[in-house]
Amino acid sequence: MLRYPSRKVQSYVVRQIGKRAASSETRAGGGAGIGNVHHQLFPTDDNSLFRHVAQPNTVSVIGAPMTYGQPFVGTDRGPELLRESGLLKDLSSLGWRVEDIPDLDFDAICAEAAKNSSACSVSPNAKHSLQVGAGCSALADLVESKLRLGRFPLILGGDHSIGIGSLAGILRAKPQTGVIWVDAHADLNVPSISESGNMHGMPLGLMMKELIEDRRIIPGLEWLEDESKDGSGPPRLPPDSLVYVGLRDIDQAERRFIKQLGIKAFTMYDIDHLGIGRVMDLALEHLMKNNPDRPLHLSYDIDAVDPVHAPATGTAVRGGLTWREAHFVAEYVVKTGSLASAEIVEVNHTLSDGDGADETVKLGHNLVNALCGESIL
Repeated sequence: MLRYPSRKVQSYVVRQIGKRAASSETRAGGGAGIGNVHHQLFPTDDNSLFRHVAQPNTVSVIGAPMTYGQPFVGTDRGPELLRESGLLKDLSSLGWRVEDIPDLDFDAICAEAAKNSSACSVSPNAKHSLQVGAGCSALADLVESKLRLGRFPLILGGDHSIGIGSLAGILRAKPQTGVIWVDAHADLNVPSISESGNMHGMPLGLMMKELIEDRRIIPGLEWLEDESKDGSGPPRLPPDSLVYVGLRDIDQAERRFIKQLGIKAFTMYDIDHLGIGRVMDLALEHLMKNNPDRPLHLSYDIDAVDPVHAPATGTAVRGGLTWREAHFVAEYVVKTGSLASAEIVEVNHTLSDGDGADETVKLGHNLVNALCGESIL
């Protein structure tokens, strides 16, 4: 069901005018920056960016075509479609050395996990946990290895359950990492409170000890309790190391936990009220105030963006980020120099017509360019 967040009148009018303009330009064959017009690609000339990445800067493009974390087919083609859109060429044009890693073979990995399952190894409220767990274990190992080599893991999903693997690998290699979660949804569920049992709504909840003490109770996720290689313990995300941007569709239990744990959360109301610039100031101030040199990870769910710009996704909710707000989030985090890893998820071409699917893929591509240093000036 589509939900409509409250808005202040002025912000509402500005957004609606912008949406109508974008729609009319699309019909007329013009462009509002959503792929209908050509734009030149300029790398930033700021050499202080990506200071957590070894020289020469190398981006490791990791395809994670996961689809078991949610009920729709199609998310598994996200990495393929982003590559076909010319992403790798753009990354090279932005000055990166590009290590294009073949997509993780989730078909084989997940099939093997399912084959070894039994009735007693199926969690009643964590759907396909064996498949999701096996795929995320492989992803975690790969992400951790690339970070330890000083590279920039760029993870292309796939549904957002891959965040379990991304976060596990990141927190094993760099446990002080701060996380910016750009999403319409909080993804703070665990099986005991989930309303759907879909694991794309659980990656953050499963990383917080305050919400689940022992993850070995979930079949397929036993590996999350293994000690890190450096002896720092299993990967966990402290609540004060997380900031949400763009929330607008939150489950009742998630709402309660956000407040109880003191998680910093900026909803669409905050963005309407304060503006995206002030929101990002406050978000980064929260993450960096006690450790200005900490690395950052940005997880970008395409459904954070309003469906007028990104219709091809599984859990679209009206009232999201505008095209420019979406890019500003990425650009602003890059300007800190602290971004050390990023992922983009939930692009699903099957859930919109041809034009909507193309626009969503192009937007995802452009957001990745922004995350990797594309500069307006």
